Amino acid sequence: MRKQVPLWGLMLTLLSAPWAQARDMTLADSFPLDHYLSKEGTVYWMNRVTELTGGDLAFQHYPAEQIAKASEIMRRVQDGVVDVGYVGIGYVSDRMPLNGATMLPGVVRDSTRASQAYWSELKDPDSVYRKEFEKNGLVPVFAVLLPPYQVVLNKPAIDSTSDFKGLNLRSSGSLDLAVQALGASPVSMAAPDIYLALQRGTLDGTLLPVTSITPYRVDEVTSSVSTNGAFGSFAITVAMNAERYEALDDARKHAIRQAGDETVRHLSEYEAEAVSQLLTQFKDQGIQVYAFSDPTLKTIEQRLDGVREQWARRMEKRGLDGQQALQAMEHALEQTGR
Repeated sequence: MRKQVPLWGLMLTLLSAPWAQARDMTLADSFPLDHYLSKEGTVYWMNRVTELTGGDLAFQHYPAEQIAKASEIMRRVQDGVVDVGYVGIGYVSDRMPLNGATMLPGVVRDSTRASQAYWSELKDPDSVYRKEFEKNGLVPVFAVLLPPYQVVLNKPAIDSTSDFKGLNLRSSGSLDLAVQALGASPVSMAAPDIYLALQRGTLDGTLLPVTSITPYRVDEVTSSVSTNGAFGSFAITVAMNAERYEALDDARKHAIRQAGDETVRHLSEYEAEAVSQLLTQFKDQGIQVYAFSDPTLKTIEQRLDGVREQWARRMEKRGLDGQQALQAMEHALEQTGR
């Protein structure tokens, strides 16, 4: 027995070595691999976590809805099927309704600052946004808000609010209120389904940020794109199963938080630079790229002014404090200079 003591001691030493505790984690998202939200978002974040942990945490990546549809990835994270997953807030408004405040018209005008504001809220343990994630057994690891949504049509440009009447526009979550306020009909569907719907004519158009048009090849079935609308945004979040997160040691948690901060900054700056480049590309493709006239834009904004209040009333009927969520985001935007 005395001869076995050194052997057990050696085994304990080996098991406590950093490389002995290395593990693979799984991450699922809905983005094609060539989508910038994959390359500059989820993949960027995974790589940074692996680098910051010296390889202790590595990832198996399941992109393009390999694990589940975009609207169901959150449940797969909650169930522990995957460790980390993309949570598109517009797809889970029934489970995270207050986070939908970030997508309302007028909230996002500068997506870089808005992303920093939203991320600061998600890191605050007292924030209504953070608490919604915790209630669902999730820990947010990074989040951005997309550039302001524009009108993307398979028809010529419009420059009158009356032109919205009768249009079927793809939307999701609280963006539906903006579409209805304009007199159009909202059609809920995941982003990967937009292409076929526009091609077949079941959609007349969609509200999308400029940066999301090419990844889903929507430009191939698009005739016109507006440039100066502020119809809302979409909250892109990636979250981790809370039990898996809490099982990590402090060093790995710190790496995940640091990677999150870096990814929010990197991804939101990438988005801002990409918008002008893409608009030039669309013009070269023969797509009509246009700005709403000042009178039309003023009328659009007047119609959208009441959307936030309407959303807050809907939250109140559900026993939720929508005004608190709106005020929290407004305060965070003020802190970042809006």
